[in-house]
Amino acid sequence: MEKERNLASIEEKAYQLRITKEMTQKEFAKMLDVSISYVSNWENGYNEITIPLLNKICNICDVSFDFMMGFSKKKNGTSKIEEVDKKYLGKRLKEIRKNEGLTQEKMAKRINTYRFLISDYETGRKSISTADLKQICETFGYSADWCVGKIKDCIRYKPVKKLKARDVKGLISS
Repeated sequence: MEKERNLASIEEKAYQLRITKEMTQKEFAKMLDVSISYVSNWENGYNEITIPLLNKICNICDVSFDFMMGFSKKKNGTSKIEEVDKKYLGKRLKEIRKNEGLTQEKMAKRINTYRFLISDYETGRKSISTADLKQICETFGYSADWCVGKIKDCIRYKPVKKLKARDVKGLISS
């Protein structure tokens, strides 16, 4: 009997890709140039797959960021990039923020993070976390593949509406 898996969608999809390709953790780790324990840790819910590692997985398994993040059922169709350029990604994030008419403070509030992180992401001083990139793409309906430069034309998805605490309280009390 297989144990119940409680992973974020990205880590679960990486696990499923490994299983589909009939690879051991050791073989997958070698292809990704990471340790076996790192693969084991994300498969057991202890580590998040980073953006650079997600890019490697997408390149090796011929899948898109949008597929891995659950925005698209279409697995492939994007170009392969050697590495994600933090400054390029930062420009795309700033473009999203400007298109949405938000300040860094308001964007940070919408995705539940800190303003200084939005600033650091936009300038390329800091690598964005996979969770924050997914949150931005979900909240505002932008393709993650477009954000990282795997596709040139911007693809928009239907933004995911998040319930606020007051909405949950209203549902519970009715």
